Amino acid sequence: MPQATVAANVQPIDPETLGNICSTLGCTPQDVTEFSPIDEGLTNESFRFVAGGKPYVYRKPGAGTEKIISREGEAFAQGIAAELGLDRTFIYENPKQGWKISHFVEGCKPFDYHNDAHVSRAMEMARELHSCGVTSKWSFDIFKNTEGILELLNNDEKARYDDFDRIGARIASLEERVRATSAVPVLCHNDFYDPNFLVRGTDISLIDWEYAGMSDYASDLGTFICCSDYSYEEALEVLCQYFQREPTGEELFHCISYVAFAAWYWFVWALYKDQCGDPVGDWQDLWHRYASEYGSRAAQLVQEL
Repeated sequence: MPQATVAANVQPIDPETLGNICSTLGCTPQDVTEFSPIDEGLTNESFRFVAGGKPYVYRKPGAGTEKIISREGEAFAQGIAAELGLDRTFIYENPKQGWKISHFVEGCKPFDYHNDAHVSRAMEMARELHSCGVTSKWSFDIFKNTEGILELLNNDEKARYDDFDRIGARIASLEERVRATSAVPVLCHNDFYDPNFLVRGTDISLIDWEYAGMSDYASDLGTFICCSDYSYEEALEVLCQYFQREPTGEELFHCISYVAFAAWYWFVWALYKDQCGDPVGDWQDLWHRYASEYGSRAAQLVQEL
């Protein structure tokens, strides 16, 4: 990702990758220098390089992603994000192979979930995206996608957590009611969390659109919250920022349910990545905790409604 720390241990790149860079940027192999791997990113492999004196990022799809990600859908959404001004780093993505070239933005700092300006802009970007009126032929159904990854998981991965089946059953029990109250799908990022916000001064770009597609608006809110360290009260404040008012009882239930759904999806995804030999570290336990806690909170809200 462009905001990541550049690592040492520079390795030569393969001829195909070098050819992709040269054909996209209109340069020669001699123009391409200073290759440095980037040490962030849960899904893919990326490296920084310089061409013609300017820094760029090259992204390669990670192991197993071809089974769960549509690169054509990502390329479409990246183009829309660039047009809307939500992602000013994007240059080109190959819609078949999934490699991508972006500007490397110098002088960035991490997105801060407790910085009011950062969070306010993130919610503004979400509203801009959700209200843009663009329709994509690609969709992101968090329920079907979770089921698809569950089918790829072996029993050993599932057995690592004693409450795996219990959380899954609660998620399933919430799904029917939430689907009945869902609004018309809108274009969503669906990977709407802090590493994908590129912060430089007062400017923020939303990057990495590989999960983008038509979805419930709450998919982005659920992901944003389940990847944070928020207390429940802080999560409610974020929802108020998105709506620019207090959410109704149904809206609150809907969004809290989606925190659980998003956490469950990313938890199952993390187990699959682990199975592929590409573990994501502490994120896995964070998502497990949020799937359990917010599933319980959503079930309580049902009773209150």
